[in-house]
Amino acid sequence: MEKKIADIRMQGNEVLVLGNLSFYNVMSVYEKSLSQLDACPELNFNFSELKSSDSSGLALIMEWIRLAKQRNKPIRFSHLSDDLLSIASVSGLIKLIPKAETKA
Repeated sequence: MEKKIADIRMQGNEVLVLGNLSFYNVMSVYEKSLSQLDACPELNFNFSELKSSDSSGLALIMEWIRLAKQRNKPIRFSHLSDDLLSIASVSGLIKLIPKAETKA
């Protein structure tokens, strides 16, 4: 079985989420993200480099939203995969996810 690795890193004013997010590594990504939550005045999570995610990705997004609200910081998500959007839609959480506007 292929080991799934996920990570985050700062890229300009965005937090880039990359790799394969799963139940096995979501906590390490969450823990690493805490310093970003404190350092950034505005939270912009870019999922364009995320290859795959299970429902733990949605749980992580919901936790980031909760923490941003707690810290009174705006938060946006861009380039969410169809898989994550489907999970959010089926679970009724899609309306809670603030998405960045995309320019054509």
